[in-house]
Amino acid sequence: MTQAPLYYIRFLKPPPIDCNVGQHFTIVWTIESDLGDQAFWEPVPVTCSLQGCTQLGLRIMNADPKGNNKKKVSAKPYQQEKSLPLTPDVPLVYDPLQGGGIVTKLVVEPLPGKVLPVGTTVSIQLSMILSPAARTTVTSHAIWQNAYMFASSIWLLPTWSVPMQTTVTKQRHFESESGDQAERILRVSKNKVIHIREDAVQSIARHVWDCGLGMCQFLAEQNIDPRYNVFLELGSGTGLVGIYAAELLKPKKVYLTDLADALEIMQQNVDLMENKNLDMVVKELSWGPEKQLEYKDVNLILLTDVLYNQSSHDLLLETLDWLLDNEEAKALLTYKERNHDEREFFTKVAKKGWRCDRVPSDDLICEVYWIGK
Repeated sequence: MTQAPLYYIRFLKPPPIDCNVGQHFTIVWTIESDLGDQAFWEPVPVTCSLQGCTQLGLRIMNADPKGNNKKKVSAKPYQQEKSLPLTPDVPLVYDPLQGGGIVTKLVVEPLPGKVLPVGTTVSIQLSMILSPAARTTVTSHAIWQNAYMFASSIWLLPTWSVPMQTTVTKQRHFESESGDQAERILRVSKNKVIHIREDAVQSIARHVWDCGLGMCQFLAEQNIDPRYNVFLELGSGTGLVGIYAAELLKPKKVYLTDLADALEIMQQNVDLMENKNLDMVVKELSWGPEKQLEYKDVNLILLTDVLYNQSSHDLLLETLDWLLDNEEAKALLTYKERNHDEREFFTKVAKKGWRCDRVPSDDLICEVYWIGK
C-alpha cells in the first residue's frame, strides 16, 4: 500500500471573526504535518481567496499598491509578484526559511466600481489553497475539498477561516483581533459538504489528523453494509469521522466520544451540520473494562489514529472487549505508523483470538483493518 505524504496549510494566527471594511488584520500561517512536528521543506505558492461577497477584494498591506514592494519574498523557484493590486485572490508564497510561520497583513476593501452601502454587513471566508501553477493533478481530491497533489506525490490540504462578519463603516479602525479557529471542508456527495472547525493552537484532540481523512475517504469509496446502523467513534477529537459517517451513511444513531476536553469542539461541529434529523450524541467516555449498557446496540465502532499512545492500548482493548460482545458489532480502524512499537497492539489483538483483517487499499494515506471477535 502506498501512503502518500499529506501536509496541511494551517493558520497559526487565523483571521478575525469580525472586522470592518478597510480595517487591516494579520494572519500567520505555515505548511506542516498533522501533528505539527514536521514543517514542509520547500517553497510552495498558495492562493489566499476571499469568498462570499463579489463586491470585496483583498490587498496585502506590506505591498505598495504602486508596485514598490518594501518586502520581497525570496523563496525560489516561486517569487511574490511585484505589483499586488486589490483582488479576490492574493498570491502568497510559503518560505520554509522563515521560521515561526509566514506573517501576512491583509485588508478587505471594495473592488473598483462595486460599492457597498455604509452599514452593510456580509459574511465572508478566506481560503488558503495550493496555487494552480504548482498542482500536479488537474482535479482536486474527491473527498478533501480543494486538496491538490504537488511535488509529484504529496497532498496539500487547504484551510478556511471561520466565517468573518465584515461591516462597511465610515471610520477605519485599528487592527482587528485574531480568531482562534479555522475550518476544513470535506465533500460527502456532489451537493453536500461538511465543515469541521479545529483550533489554531496545536492539541491532541482539537484538530484534524491524517487517519481521520483516510477513514472518510475509505467510507466514501466502500460499500459499507447497511446493517451497521448504530455507530460509536472512540477518541472522536473534532468529531470529523463520526459526522462524515453520519452524513454519508445515515445510520439510526451516532455516538461521538472522547475525554472532556474534546466535547466542546465536537458539539460545535455537530451544530454546524445541515441535517438536523440525524441522531448525534456527544458523550465523554473513558476507556476501560466497565461495560456501559447505553452502547449495547452499537454495531460499528470507528477508530482513527488511536494507537499513538502505547500506554493506552490495554484500556482500548478492554473497551473493545465489551463493545464487541454485541455479536453483530465490528470495529473499523485506520492506522498510520508513527512508531514501530505501536504495532504491538495487533499482537495483543491476535493473542485475544480476535479477527483482524487488513483491507487492501493502494490509494489511501493509512492502513485499514476490520476487527471482530
